[in-house]
Amino acid sequence: MAIKKFDVLFGSETKTIEYEDDITFGELENILNKCLDLSDVAKPKVNIPLYRQLILTTVIKKAPFKVNEIAEIRNLKVSEAKLIMSEVMKDYPLMKYLEEWVETFVGEEIQNTLPVSTISSQGNSVGQNNK
Repeated sequence: MAIKKFDVLFGSETKTIEYEDDITFGELENILNKCLDLSDVAKPKVNIPLYRQLILTTVIKKAPFKVNEIAEIRNLKVSEAKLIMSEVMKDYPLMKYLEEWVETFVGEEIQNTLPVSTISSQGNSVGQNNK
């Protein structure tokens, strides 16, 4: 495990984010367990927003916000969160771990034929502008 660093613009200031580029097997299993629903093996469901939030709260060690709290991640500006996720998720691609989980569960040959459903964030609840 190594600590990686990158800079992000927060407001008008440049701040450093530090994160671990590798987590323990147990931490990863716990995150996947919370984000994957294999109750129907033919249609596994993945909660991508939760996965990203849990990864960030687990691996970020230094930031200009409270680490280890999902509420802090959710309250970031989209531009800030996008930059942080683009850097951190390079080391934690969900597809890699999802493939390993499905292969463990169903075997290598069946894995390639299973569809994967994802759960995404809901749209804006303000309403739609129809003209």
